[in-house]
Amino acid sequence: MVQSKFFGIACGVAMLAGSVSAATLPTAKEVQAKMGMGFNIGNSMEVPNNPTAWGNPFPTQALLDSVKAAGFNTVRIPCAWDSHTSGGKVTETWLDSVKTVVDYAMRAGLYTILNIHHEGEGGWFQSNIGTSVNSNIDNKMKTYWTQIANKFKDYNERLLFAGANEPGPNVNTWTSQHVQTLMHYYQTFIDAVRATGGNNETRTLIIQGLNTDIDKSVANAPVSTFPKDKVEGRLMFEVHYYDPYQYTLMTSPQDWGAPGGEMIQPQYYYGDYTKAGETKRNAGYNAWAGSVDAKLGSIVHPQEQFAKMKTNYVDKGYPVIVGEFGANVRSPELNGSDLNLHKQGRVQWHKDVVSAAKQYGLTPILWDMGNESNSGYDNMAYIRRQSSPVGKVLETDVINAMRGVYGLGNYVNNGVTHVEDFINGGNDAPASCSSVAVSSSSEITQSSSSATIALPTASAASLVKFHRDGNSLYGAGKIQLFDMNGILVRSTNSASAEQTQMQLNGLRQGNYIAKCKNSALQVKIR
Repeated sequence: MVQSKFFGIACGVAMLAGSVSAATLPTAKEVQAKMGMGFNIGNSMEVPNNPTAWGNPFPTQALLDSVKAAGFNTVRIPCAWDSHTSGGKVTETWLDSVKTVVDYAMRAGLYTILNIHHEGEGGWFQSNIGTSVNSNIDNKMKTYWTQIANKFKDYNERLLFAGANEPGPNVNTWTSQHVQTLMHYYQTFIDAVRATGGNNETRTLIIQGLNTDIDKSVANAPVSTFPKDKVEGRLMFEVHYYDPYQYTLMTSPQDWGAPGGEMIQPQYYYGDYTKAGETKRNAGYNAWAGSVDAKLGSIVHPQEQFAKMKTNYVDKGYPVIVGEFGANVRSPELNGSDLNLHKQGRVQWHKDVVSAAKQYGLTPILWDMGNESNSGYDNMAYIRRQSSPVGKVLETDVINAMRGVYGLGNYVNNGVTHVEDFINGGNDAPASCSSVAVSSSSEITQSSSSATIALPTASAASLVKFHRDGNSLYGAGKIQLFDMNGILVRSTNSASAEQTQMQLNGLRQGNYIAKCKNSALQVKIR
């Protein structure tokens, strides 16, 4: 059970401005030095149209608190935008929904990466990197990132923006023209963010490698091809690591050009813990050579790959994140002693990847897709999201192996202390504010939607609360309730009353976002 501390904040008039003066944020290198290891909230905010459509509940403060308590210092929030637009712009309701999750992460004290993810939205960006710039795609990049950046312009350095996810051309081979097109889009991303001012003038931004593939990036995208930034030392580079693919992700035997079309490339079940009697299932087996490349089942391969990142990017001034890595549990394919052997090797694989990343100065960020049942393929869930208690560590051995690399010891849930001051420039201690700690347990299930958001008012002594109590919402001013597609479903008439009430009776089950003045609240109806 995660014990969290929530704070009621009463702030002075000096903190009341809607936009505060910009700070000069730390460099990317200084930021990355504090990011530790990270965790992805996968298959959630990047789901097109509805973040709960792929089986994961809307993220909660309890989940983000648990991520921090498990030893992660960074969270990556893959996010869809194109499917949440109206008239070519992202809806304010979706921006508020994303802000809700970002605030959960920032409040938990996590470095937070917010990106544009594209797979579920028809690959509007990442599958359309051609040999020339598409003005429609370029305009979307500028429009979306201008909106996103404006929404978060006053957040401190713990919020980072990542321009894309896994960009690739619509052909198999990267040419210099494809690289130039991608870098043009990245230039649009950087210029759009910087133009919004505030803390975005010096915020750390992240650009992605070619398909986020290490070898393709090293071969075709040296730092000389990178876009230009008007400030120095505020860019990071991102790659992903799912090697060997047959071990981490492949869910069925594949025919990769074998004569006669027979399925000759099997899935790998065993990594560093190999099985002598089943050589073809050991990581690194080559169907054509009929032998095993031992380095693909050991720490040697991630060391070799991450060393390339250090030489080609880190040493040239661009810190690197491994934005995704992870490996499926091979269940129900295996059982008994074979499953145990597989799991032992899988623990070692995670430890090897994190160890190599730390050795070469990279930030490893674990991919979690939330599907905790282990009843089918794509089983990659490390922290519980889909059942109670939310935030329980499911893969304790894996988490402990990773924690050990950072000298954290075995996982013990000691809770987290919330950080409320994440606006305007890097001071994690509340400034000009008083705080009162209130103990709260985050073993609240996803079915709970009670929350309180404190809003500063013109008087330092007064505190206005927008909150839910049972089947009612209470606020000061007009309350609006939107579904996750940005459609207004209910509204109060009053815009100026000292206290306004909205009844929630009669609503369909699901997640909603309520707004009152400059505050947003997640509402879940059971």
